[in-house]
Amino acid sequence: MILRENEEVPLAERDLFPPSAPEGSIGHLRKSKISALGIAFMLFCLVSAGAFGIEEIIPAAGPGLTLIILIVLPIVWARPISRLVAEANAILPREGGIYAWAKETFGEFWGFQAGWWTSMDTYISSGAYIAMVGGYTSQLLSLDDAGTFGVKLLVVASFTVINLVGLVEVERISSFFSVLIIIVFGMAAVFGFMNWQTNPFDPVFAMPEAPMQCIAASISLGIWMYCGYECIAAMSGEYEDSSHNVARGFRIALPLIALSYILPTLACLAAYPAGSWTQWGIDGGFSADVLGYGTIFSMVLGHSGVVLFLVIAIMSQCTIYNTYLASGSRSFWVLSEDNLFPKFIRKVDKGGRSPYVGVLTIAISSLIFSQFDFVAIIEMNIVFILARYMFLGFIVMKLRKLYPVAERPRDCYFIKGGKVGVVVYSVLACGIATFALCLSPLGNFLSTVLFLASGVAAYVVFKRLYGGLTVDHPAEHPVDESTGLAPGDGRRIGLFVVIVAGLFVLNLLMNVLFF
Repeated sequence: MILRENEEVPLAERDLFPPSAPEGSIGHLRKSKISALGIAFMLFCLVSAGAFGIEEIIPAAGPGLTLIILIVLPIVWARPISRLVAEANAILPREGGIYAWAKETFGEFWGFQAGWWTSMDTYISSGAYIAMVGGYTSQLLSLDDAGTFGVKLLVVASFTVINLVGLVEVERISSFFSVLIIIVFGMAAVFGFMNWQTNPFDPVFAMPEAPMQCIAASISLGIWMYCGYECIAAMSGEYEDSSHNVARGFRIALPLIALSYILPTLACLAAYPAGSWTQWGIDGGFSADVLGYGTIFSMVLGHSGVVLFLVIAIMSQCTIYNTYLASGSRSFWVLSEDNLFPKFIRKVDKGGRSPYVGVLTIAISSLIFSQFDFVAIIEMNIVFILARYMFLGFIVMKLRKLYPVAERPRDCYFIKGGKVGVVVYSVLACGIATFALCLSPLGNFLSTVLFLASGVAAYVVFKRLYGGLTVDHPAEHPVDESTGLAPGDGRRIGLFVVIVAGLFVLNLLMNVLFF
C-alpha cells in the first residue's frame, strides 16, 4: 500500500501495516508477539552484547579520550540515530526497514542503494562474529585450525536452525544471553571499582603532541561500537504493535548499552597499574601480556574467572550473530520482492516463520568471511554502515513532509522539538558519519568509493534484468526505453557521482590536516 495514493483519507485513519499477501511473499510471514523489553534485548545484541572491541581504542586514543568518546557518542550519535529510526519505524513499520523508508521517500534508485548497503553490511559483518567465536574458543580449548573451523561450523549451523524456527526463538535466545552478558560486565565494573588505584582519565591522549591523530585513530571504531540500531527495523513487518514497541525498546536499550560500555571500562582502567593502558588489547584477560576486561576476573577469581569471562565472550559473539542472522536474512529478500534481486532468495517456509533461503545464504557468507582478519572485515563493512547513517536524516525529514505529525495517530512516536529537533538530529547523524567516512588515508578511501559504487552498478544490472517496481506497477513506475532504467535515473546517478566527488575532496582535506 502506498499511502500517498490515498491523500483524501486522513493519515490517522489509515492502516499503517501492509495488507495480507500471497504465500511465499513478505506479507505471508506471520506476526510475532515480541514485547518492548524483548526488542530492547535484541537491540542490545545488535549494537553491543558486551564491551568487546573497546580494548582496541584505548592504546590508540588514550584512556581519557576513550572514556570521553564512550560518554559523548551516546548523546551526539546513538541518541539521534535511535530517535530517527524510531520515528521512521513508527510511521512506516515495514519489512526491510531503511530500504522501505528510502523507497517511499526518494524512490526506487535511492531505496535500492539503502537496501544494498544494508545487505552488504550484514553479509560481510556476520563473518566477524563467527571469527571471534572461533578465536575465543581456540584459546579456551587450545584448538588447531581444523578444530577452530569445526567450532565455527557448529555455531553457524546451530543459530541457523534457531533462525529457521522463527523470530520469537531468536528473541528468547537474545534475551537469555543478554542477561548473562550484562551480569558479567556488571561484575567487571564492581570488581574494578573495588580495586581502584589509578586515575582512569590519565593521560587523555595517547600522543599529547598529536591529539587529532588520536581522534582519527579511534573515532571510527568508537562509532562502530554504537552502530546497529536501525537493524531492528528490518524485521518490523513481523512484530505485533511494531510502531510502538520499537520506540519503547530504544528507551530501554540506549542507556543500557552506554552503561555496559562506560562503567566496566572506567572501572578496569582505574583498577590496573598506572601506565598499563598501553597493554590493552582484544585478547585481554586471556593472555598474560595483554590487558582487558577479562584481566579483572583473573585478579579477583584466578584462572576460573578467566574461563568464566572467556565463555561469556563466546556467548556474546554468538548472540550478536544470532540477531544479525535474523535481521540480515530480510535484506536482499525485500529487494527480491520488488523485483530488484533474483527470485530464489524470497522463499518463505510454509508456516511463515522464516525466509529460509536468506538465512542459509548468510550462514554460508559468514563462514566465508570468518576466514578474514577481524579488522579487515570491519574496514569493509563500516563503509556501508556510515552511508546509511548519512542518508537516514534526509529520509526522516522527507517523511515529516509526506506525513505531517498533526495528521498521524496521537500515540505515534515522533521526535520532539518540531522541525528544529529533526534537523539537529539529522545533521548530527549525517555530519558524524561523513566525518568518520572521510577520516581515512587516501588509499583506503579509494576502496570506499568502489564499495559505494557497487550499489549503483548492482541497481543498473538488476533493474534491467528483473524490471524492479515496473513489473507490479507499470503505470506508476514506467521505464525509460533508451536506458532500461526508471525516468530520471540518469540524473540520480549523476547526483551520486557528485556526492562521492564531494566526499573525495573532503577526504583530501582531512588527509592534509590529520595524516
